[in-house]
Amino acid sequence: MTLCIAWKRGRETYLVSDSRLTSSGSLVTNDANKIFKIKVEIYGAVPSETPNVAEPIIFQSSFGLCFAGSYMNGSILADTIEEVLSNIQAVPYSDISIDNLSDIAFVVYKRVSEQLMKLHRQDGLSEVLLGGYCPSSGNLKFYKFSPKFEPDELLNFEKHEIQITEQPTFIGDSSAKQKANSLLPKLGQDYSVFHLLREVINDDDVTTVGGNIQAGLFRPNTFKTYGIAEYSTYTDEYGYLQVKDSYNFRGLSLDFNDSELRKGNINIHKSFFNPFEKEREEYFNQASASIEDTINKLYGKSDSNQGTEK
Repeated sequence: MTLCIAWKRGRETYLVSDSRLTSSGSLVTNDANKIFKIKVEIYGAVPSETPNVAEPIIFQSSFGLCFAGSYMNGSILADTIEEVLSNIQAVPYSDISIDNLSDIAFVVYKRVSEQLMKLHRQDGLSEVLLGGYCPSSGNLKFYKFSPKFEPDELLNFEKHEIQITEQPTFIGDSSAKQKANSLLPKLGQDYSVFHLLREVINDDDVTTVGGNIQAGLFRPNTFKTYGIAEYSTYTDEYGYLQVKDSYNFRGLSLDFNDSELRKGNINIHKSFFNPFEKEREEYFNQASASIEDTINKLYGKSDSNQGTEK
């Protein structure tokens, strides 16, 4: 499973997740991608008398998708939904609203889930959050896809439109959501949803959530994935506190300043959130103060010795 969180701040809406993948209670990897950018392209029709003219693009955007549950389900689903939504042809009377596009995505979700259930039973299921800006109205909307077991144990599926507000929305397993809900009172100026997710990741009692944080952001007419700037602290061989920076993207530790990734004089233009900058600066200042204090003491001792010799 996983813990995926969506919330709104001003005109921006965030989507974050952990990166742990488990199967039957066992850890598979801490580097699984759970947040996907879904390319959406809608083409206009070409008149029959001009068949060699390229189809015009009448709408182009990106939706965001996050899932909890079967990684095989979620990854196949994201890839298939993008293939469908990036190849839409519309005519003047076509319904290209996000309500209708999400219905089409929901059909893909059901078909993928039904096929995987034949072999993997409940391990082939996932819960999905899909959001994007409507091609018709321009409004940002979100939908939740989830399995539903009927009283007679027959499997069904349901789709609901949900409202994302400043109060975080969670999808994931019950233990992860319970832990996350218990941390909501801590939210404030110095404790963000990023801190909340990190605390759940670091909780050994929530075994289905772990790895690194991955994130995405909805802005007018688009969705974009972001990396996360993080840090760690350690004590060096001389006993001094040190701060080490790290950069994670899609759950992986990946530094885009790596010379091998910049081969051929190219630059990978990727943005990173830095949610822990304030506390990182506090540790850095502590480390600097400790080193400076040691230097001052050493110089002070040296001056004292010189005075005695005179």
